[in-house]
Amino acid sequence: MTEEEKIESNENLDNPGEYDSKSDYSKAEVTRNQVSKVKEVRSKEMKEGYYNTDKLGNKIYIPDSRKEFISAVIALRDLLEPEILRDSKFPAIEKEILKKKEEAIEKFGIYEMYIEGNRIMVDPNKPKYIPSLGEMVPLAKTITRKGRPIAIEIEYKASIFDRHHHNYWNYLVELYDRLDAELSSLIDRCNYFKEGISF
Repeated sequence: MTEEEKIESNENLDNPGEYDSKSDYSKAEVTRNQVSKVKEVRSKEMKEGYYNTDKLGNKIYIPDSRKEFISAVIALRDLLEPEILRDSKFPAIEKEILKKKEEAIEKFGIYEMYIEGNRIMVDPNKPKYIPSLGEMVPLAKTITRKGRPIAIEIEYKASIFDRHHHNYWNYLVELYDRLDAELSSLIDRCNYFKEGISF
């Protein structure tokens, strides 16, 4: 290795955000592309996912744009993991956001239900979870005869807790809006990306 190559190698170690122009991989370019993807997804209306039927009567799922946005932000966050580890501000902010995400599960989640005889039971000692869209849950149905209850039957119905599902994901969009903003601030603080790649 020549003296010039040694100097260039040392400069790359001192500036991990810089990438050799001869390399096929550019961290700055990949990051810029992911930032653009996040902005593109978020610029669209955040629509709830739902089930529909096609002309043949087949059940189809219409994608949830909220989840697409959140997934894009998570991908950007993972891409910037080395920068996050070196940053003094971001980890504490992310910890606060993740705490609010856990609190959202407690607020919008439900307890798992199980059947015991003709009763629907829940175990409050188990953690809550966010019900899936269209999830089937048990309901107690009272059978009457001449206006008097004579028995209780258990039946399953879908979508009873769909609003819990949607409220949770609506709230997560707000949280990930903030996370995206903080990632933008992180990128701005890491001003070692090559000039010519703007965010």
